[in-house]
Amino acid sequence: MDIQLSIATPESVSDWLPLFAAYLDFYRVHQSPGQCREYLCERLRRRQAIAFLAKRDGAAVGFALMYVGFSSLSLRPCWMLHDLYVSADARRHGVGKLLILSCQQYARDMGGGEIMLQTAHDNLNAQRLYENLGFALDRDFRVYNWSSGDS
Repeated sequence: MDIQLSIATPESVSDWLPLFAAYLDFYRVHQSPGQCREYLCERLRRRQAIAFLAKRDGAAVGFALMYVGFSSLSLRPCWMLHDLYVSADARRHGVGKLLILSCQQYARDMGGGEIMLQTAHDNLNAQRLYENLGFALDRDFRVYNWSSGDS
């Protein structure tokens, strides 16, 4: 499978917006396409996120979206690989691996640090991929979430 990787721009969001919608569907989340487009364009425009786009024959087949933070413990960047999605017809062809490798190289190029990610407990295929690419399950910290309740 011939895959071309690129860094997404605000202008390219429309190309991969259907993949983003499918990603949200996977997690049973509904957002309007307009709100998604605006959100993604704004994050990319403000350089608050980096997105890698995988295309086959000119059509988007996968994306990885990372946000940057910083770690007071390591005094380095701390990347959150928040969203990773590959279309059903492109799975098991190495697209996810290529996207993650791009994220890892980008983190190195930007000064190193770490990449954190999370996935559903039952997403065993993703877990195997992450572990094969050097990610380790965190056994030191317990993760808590809080929401302001705003929708």
